[in-house]
Amino acid sequence: RSGRISTNYEGWNEVSGRADVSPRRNRRLADGRLFAFVAPGIHARGMDCVDCHTAREVMGDGETRARQDEAVRVRCEDCHQRPGLSGAGGERMVTVPLERLDPESRRIAELRGRNTPGERFLATARGGDALMNTGVDPHGVPWLVAKRSGQRLPLKPPTAICVQGAGHGRLSCVSCHAAWAPRCPQCHTAFDPRSKAIDLLDGLTTPGAWIETPGEFRAVPPTLGVRVVSRGAPGHDVIDTFIPGMVMTLDRNQTSGARPDIVFRRLYARAFSPTIGKSARSCQSCHADPVALGYGEGTLSYDRDGDRGRWRFVPRFAPGPDGLPADAWTGFVQERTAATFTRNDVRPFSVEEQKRILAVGACLTCHAPTSPAMRDAVTDWRAALARVTAKCLLPTW
Repeated sequence: RSGRISTNYEGWNEVSGRADVSPRRNRRLADGRLFAFVAPGIHARGMDCVDCHTAREVMGDGETRARQDEAVRVRCEDCHQRPGLSGAGGERMVTVPLERLDPESRRIAELRGRNTPGERFLATARGGDALMNTGVDPHGVPWLVAKRSGQRLPLKPPTAICVQGAGHGRLSCVSCHAAWAPRCPQCHTAFDPRSKAIDLLDGLTTPGAWIETPGEFRAVPPTLGVRVVSRGAPGHDVIDTFIPGMVMTLDRNQTSGARPDIVFRRLYARAFSPTIGKSARSCQSCHADPVALGYGEGTLSYDRDGDRGRWRFVPRFAPGPDGLPADAWTGFVQERTAATFTRNDVRPFSVEEQKRILAVGACLTCHAPTSPAMRDAVTDWRAALARVTAKCLLPTW
């Protein structure tokens, strides 16, 4: 049913049921699907896809890619750099001067009247592509002009919390700033040999049809997990965003009344949601939320257990054939060893990673996210642990 990129970008999420359509809160597509308004991405306010994505991404760069996201060359950090410096490692801002543009980009600069010596354009860190609708003012502050409207927009730098402290060093921008993502872990599809359907390959009506009964569509912050990024050898890990990709129970038996022949798969998929928000998700929504941690929906609570604390999780959904809740990616403080993903460079959090995340969540039950204790924890978690007092209720595993 498509990746829902354009509808999510504008703030619409698909819903199930027969809700009345309100012009302000609902819309129905030509194919009958119903959408409800949630919240648009911050970039939808005056920007279009081509304001960020380059011709080499959209039209191809001559290389064969296994997945479309591998063709993406622009990153959040390419536009949201610190004035004069990049936010990540202190290196100089990544720009390209007019004199070093490739012939095609140089021609675009001439057509747009930006062929004055000294003109500079932001460039992608991955590939060095010039972003021709950007520039840098004399004070080193970057800007962007929307290609369709011509509106000049400031490119705000990352805040200090985004670039300081080892505790958040592995986080991708979207892991904090994706306001919501579509989530539907319980769709049901059954094959009906008595019905007919159109074969989409040849356009002919054929015997048999797949009948879908959708479950509950949700719009919630995405699940977090780990993506391995190859930058030479070895690669490094990045915390990224995921949604249920295929939680599937398939009965291969087609004989009525015969014993079921079950195949079960529990796979999550990486999802870059275009619902980027101006504000980041809260600390608790990562460190004390079961959906974020991959456990699925339910109640995650921190209770006193003597002089220590203990995390407890009560899932919302019944277990599937593998014993995990129907919408889970991994077990509560458990290691996943079976196939867990639709690609080979991602995984759910390990047990040790879960424990570290939940340990911070335990601290957040007393300490405010902006307190000195939690700010110190972001900078150096081990040092912060060494300073805990007798009042601190640390978790027992």
